[in-house]
Amino acid sequence: MPALITRRFRLYNAENFKEAFTEPTPDKLYLYIGRVQPWPNSDTPPAPQDTLSDIRYDPWRNMLAAKKVSTNDMTFAIRRYDWTTGTVYTEFDNNNPDMYDSQYFVLTDDNNVYKCMFNNGGATSTVKPTGTSTAKIITSDGYIWKFMYSLTAAEILKFRTPSYILVKTLTDDDSSAQWDVQQAAVNGAIEIIDVVTNGSSYIVRANTFASVTNSSSLVLDSGASTQDDKYTGSSIFITSGLGAGQIRDVINYVASTQTVTVNTGFTTVPNSSSTFHVGPKITVTGDGSGALAYANVLSGQVTKINIINTGTNYSKASATVSANSGVGATLDPRISPPGGHGKDPVSELAGHNVMINIRLTGTEANNFPSNNDFRMLGLLKNPLEANGNSANSSAYDQTTALTLTGITGGVYTQDEIVIGGTSGAIGRVLSFSNTNSLSTKGIIKITDVNGAFANLESITGNTSSVTANVNGITSGELQLYSGDVIYTEHRSASARSPDQVEDIKLTMRF
Repeated sequence: MPALITRRFRLYNAENFKEAFTEPTPDKLYLYIGRVQPWPNSDTPPAPQDTLSDIRYDPWRNMLAAKKVSTNDMTFAIRRYDWTTGTVYTEFDNNNPDMYDSQYFVLTDDNNVYKCMFNNGGATSTVKPTGTSTAKIITSDGYIWKFMYSLTAAEILKFRTPSYILVKTLTDDDSSAQWDVQQAAVNGAIEIIDVVTNGSSYIVRANTFASVTNSSSLVLDSGASTQDDKYTGSSIFITSGLGAGQIRDVINYVASTQTVTVNTGFTTVPNSSSTFHVGPKITVTGDGSGALAYANVLSGQVTKINIINTGTNYSKASATVSANSGVGATLDPRISPPGGHGKDPVSELAGHNVMINIRLTGTEANNFPSNNDFRMLGLLKNPLEANGNSANSSAYDQTTALTLTGITGGVYTQDEIVIGGTSGAIGRVLSFSNTNSLSTKGIIKITDVNGAFANLESITGNTSSVTANVNGITSGELQLYSGDVIYTEHRSASARSPDQVEDIKLTMRF
């Protein structure tokens, strides 16, 4: 049986993930870093595998520290497509199953996001869209764009990467242009009617009225057709001047006087300064109402459909071209997403990704090491503290600290292995701090512990050969293997220093 997991399902998963950390009794999410030792091939980190070793045990054994992720550290995200001249952008099409995987929206260097409504028949885009109008934005290259939202300086710093950017749907009036766009959106509107095939032999006449008899009877220019009923069945649109914006059907044309009669009198009666456009009649049918349009014709072919009124509440629609001459033109009306274009950017731009940005500042109150590098990071959900309580503090130190006495042979070497003489336990040296002037006492922090060190046993460094006696053991602040590692990443070495600030950006794709 044919079946489909829809994009809405992916958005649902992304929404649920994000909401899990903002509910009244939220889940707790922590970023962890770990692994000081090089990879087997240090220049090529191995891809993590979805195995118990890679997603449960190794992250904990190598974990150095963890920092809580706040709700302000996460956002919905979309792919980043920078507007570039000479690119053909995909236009919005409610019936195109491949649209969401294509470049149908752009980020400009003004940090505005626009959705492509019309690409002028697959032409290249050469004019950057600008402005924050609630109306369609038409550029001189024939493209039509919809302004969606702007990125603030803070959002750019926190939630922009080479591949992804923040996407947001506002729920309150923040006095921004985006809020105006959301409020102006029209549900089920038909903003674009695409010409699929141009047809042939269609007629058009555009000029200024010679005179106006009354609201239903109007005299075209002297160059109009000399054939009776030539324009009967066409539409007439007032393009400028008194009465502009109105469209009617031509039900009769008398060639001897160039007089057209329309089906319903114009509400605002044009005059001899008003300009008109006579062309094929465009009829829109569907479950909505109010959509009106007229056609441009060049050399007998329908080249473009101009929207007069977008209508409302369409969920299905068709459009036809008719006149008493011309055949073969076919049209494809584009129905807006639910709520209208610009109403819900997260949904409209396929924001089924969640970006997380966690800032690490120095040692994070002495919880994060700043004298070593790391090669592993990830996300940990709902870990427990070592005492069994739910973790809720801002940061945790997950290294094991051994208090040493009787140190002989010098100083332990960073990253070397220390071995317990009695227990046989091993661990990797992260740092060593002297606690007296003779360097015979100190605290050594270790990670990647295998086994359990015993109090009062001696330990020896496998590289330095330094020995000491253990006189106290402080384990990591989080309970080993508690919670769920929901994301893990292997990377090349990332060095840290006490005065360093790091923004770690992760994007979860659903």
